[in-house]
Amino acid sequence: IETDDPRWLKAEEATQKTPTQLIAGFRETRDIHEEMPRAKFTLEKTHEHIEKVLNDINNGEAFAVEESRAVVRECMTSIISNANAMLWLTKIKNEDKYTSEHCMRVGVLSIAFGRFLGLPDQDLQLLGLAGMLHDVGKTKTPPDILNKPRNLSSDEYEIMKQHAVFGREILGKQEGLEQLVIDTAHYHHERVDSSGYPEQLDASLLHQFIRMVSIVDVYDAITSDRCYQRGKSAFEALKILFGETNKHFDKKLVEAFIRMIGIYPPGTLVEMSNGEVGIVVSSNPDARLKPKVELVTDANKKLRSPYVIDLSATPKDSTGTPFAIKNGLPNHTFGIDIKDYLFRPQT
Repeated sequence: IETDDPRWLKAEEATQKTPTQLIAGFRETRDIHEEMPRAKFTLEKTHEHIEKVLNDINNGEAFAVEESRAVVRECMTSIISNANAMLWLTKIKNEDKYTSEHCMRVGVLSIAFGRFLGLPDQDLQLLGLAGMLHDVGKTKTPPDILNKPRNLSSDEYEIMKQHAVFGREILGKQEGLEQLVIDTAHYHHERVDSSGYPEQLDASLLHQFIRMVSIVDVYDAITSDRCYQRGKSAFEALKILFGETNKHFDKKLVEAFIRMIGIYPPGTLVEMSNGEVGIVVSSNPDARLKPKVELVTDANKKLRSPYVIDLSATPKDSTGTPFAIKNGLPNHTFGIDIKDYLFRPQT
């Protein structure tokens, strides 16, 4: 359900009034461009591991839990150095590998979310592992339902919902996994108004980590291309999440997530008020609506030699009008693929 409620844009302001222990923010120790190569290598390694995990499960074999913990720790190292690098990279998506990439992104975004909230490292590892393994139950979902290019029938939807139960069964057989990781796979579709599945649990029974993974799971699903729909922009996804606060999602956690991602997160394609199109290259923690943007087209949407502007410095266009972001756009709009600009040096 989408919302036009203007209050959602003030979610960032609302989080500033919460206790400081809830909103710790990011403390970057490395420049984003310095961190990007390591983040890319780590993300590729993580994706390879998750594909192996899903293949092992498909073959009825146990997977290497300690290897899973190791890749989570490597993701943590990169995120602690500069979270924006991995947040940028999670914007690059492959529709044909949705389940494995989705598990990877939910794991990474969950770690970043926990880091933003100031959770200790041992909690980040547990939260990242829970996010990474939350959808393993889909290995037992029939492919014709999982990959159906149209809306599911009511019977098909009931079958799809079983992946939460399958996830609990699969992870429950693994040695050395914490119960909270198993519970996250089982309950990540439960909702705070008890409208979720598989058990319609009361909100008081949902651990904070499950609530966090639920938010990240939906955000990534909304912003991803699927076989039946194109992904929405981050801006639209955050608006949808805010519209479901206190119904499907924990309000304080959604507000915190919006503050973490930013209205226009790194890697977001944006249209400027004068018609030019650009890509957000880094966020401004003091003014989320004024990030650095690499302009890649002119006002007529024709590709041009890219250059970076810092909106917090109030730059002006050729007419003397201050630049401003008009709206966020899904990737591939106007034929622009953000991947083509990922490692371009900034000017």
